[in-house]
Amino acid sequence: MKVVVMWSGGKDSQACLIHSVKKYGAKNVIAIFCDTGWEHEVTLAHVNDVCKQMDIELITLKSDKQFEELCIHKHIFPTGTRRFCTVELKVKPFIDWLLSQDDSFIIVQGIRASESAKRAKFDVECDYFEEYHTGKATYRKSDVLEWAKTHDASVIRPIFEWSAQEVVDYILSNGQELNSLYKKGASRVGCYPCVYARLQEVKIVAKDEKYRDRLLRLERRVTDAMTKDGCVANFFQSGKIPERFCLTNANKSPTVREVFDYVTRYDDFPSLFEDDDESCMSVYHGLCE
Repeated sequence: MKVVVMWSGGKDSQACLIHSVKKYGAKNVIAIFCDTGWEHEVTLAHVNDVCKQMDIELITLKSDKQFEELCIHKHIFPTGTRRFCTVELKVKPFIDWLLSQDDSFIIVQGIRASESAKRAKFDVECDYFEEYHTGKATYRKSDVLEWAKTHDASVIRPIFEWSAQEVVDYILSNGQELNSLYKKGASRVGCYPCVYARLQEVKIVAKDEKYRDRLLRLERRVTDAMTKDGCVANFFQSGKIPERFCLTNANKSPTVREVFDYVTRYDDFPSLFEDDDESCMSVYHGLCE
């Protein structure tokens, strides 16, 4: 039985990697990184460097359409009710890979109860495919159920009761460094930026010409695609900034430019690892951090 750690380049999954190597041995651990095509180059380097340092196998999975292509194709950005990014770019590629393996797995996820009230209700251990038995998940359902007859995919969440500070301390005490994006003010490093990025993280993007222009360009391309439908596409949802700063759209959904203008003018944002419920929540968890 192999141990698979869902590895995003973030602090929680890094702590899980260290914990898994200590418990099961490096030769029994596989790091799975789902590359969305919307990652920061620092994260990509960190993902590879940590695996090399620990001498563990790294498998990178990619979907046929990555984040930019997916948004343009769908004429829309992910939202709270349409979280297709995680499903299309992480869940499906991982399930495809898992079903191609003739082995059973322990799947390690970096979920912490203190991240949100919703996550506090999760189980510390569960069956990865339990959502198929309740009807909440349907992707390749017949293949999944057939595979599950002879293979096991058990989920464990070893840092479930840890605080963010305990995660950071654990990584540093084991002689490793965190993803350097944290030092710049990022609270999450999966996708850059995520549609759920906090304002302090957006401010970092606004100061980085490469990633600032990439985001502006993508919003423009998706908006151009949506114009054919008589709609407007904005990367950030309404409520991201006060309505009085949303001057472009009647529905008060700000453009990227308006959010950039706001964050460069104001500084009263939440602390680095302050927990909230505005995060991606699908029937599969632990893929982004």
